[in-house]
Amino acid sequence: MLNSISGEQAYINAVMANLPEVKEKKEHIVQKGESLWSLAKKELNKKNASNKEISDYMLLIAKMNNLETVEKMNNIKASQKIYLPGKVEGNQKQAEFTAAEKTVVEAIDALKNDKTIRIKKAEVPSGNLYHVFNEKKYYNGFISKNHPLLSFSVDRAGDIKSVALDDSQKDRYMYGFDYNVDKNGTITIRRYPYEKYGQLTEAQNNELRSELTELLNASGLRNK
Repeated sequence: MLNSISGEQAYINAVMANLPEVKEKKEHIVQKGESLWSLAKKELNKKNASNKEISDYMLLIAKMNNLETVEKMNNIKASQKIYLPGKVEGNQKQAEFTAAEKTVVEAIDALKNDKTIRIKKAEVPSGNLYHVFNEKKYYNGFISKNHPLLSFSVDRAGDIKSVALDDSQKDRYMYGFDYNVDKNGTITIRRYPYEKYGQLTEAQNNELRSELTELLNASGLRNK
């Protein structure tokens, strides 16, 4: 049985963590036919609002009401009392994740929550390179017990140097990983020219390296 949460839920968690604080709120009684999406669209009251803007505002409403999962968001009922934003502290518009950033956020979540994670040291002539695997269920029901989640290298000081992983949404390259994440959290494509595809926040970059360090220390492979 797979223990990691879905990529969609990981994305929701990441967006919610970066939403602005709501300074004032107002009560609302849910009417028949209303959903968080329709309420968000109505409350935004913006002509030609993008789906991203509506989605972020919907997640803001969900966060205010402790509706942190997709299931909870989809199960609000008529006559239910919820709260809507009255005044939002800070910039309401949120930066959209790139595909690369979303991929790394999902990998961090897997490292934290997936009980099928395992690590193996690569057999290379020099250097310290490690591969991380987990179980993955595919759309046809097949479960791979050796799905390559990511690889990472360790420098001479024992710190995580770089991380390589595949795009979680599509297969960019048949052989090898798609992205590199350097020490500064800069995400580049693993093919020349090495274009920048995203940037982790300092908190996200620290979390990624902390989870990998903890995994490596627990494995007992560091000094082998």
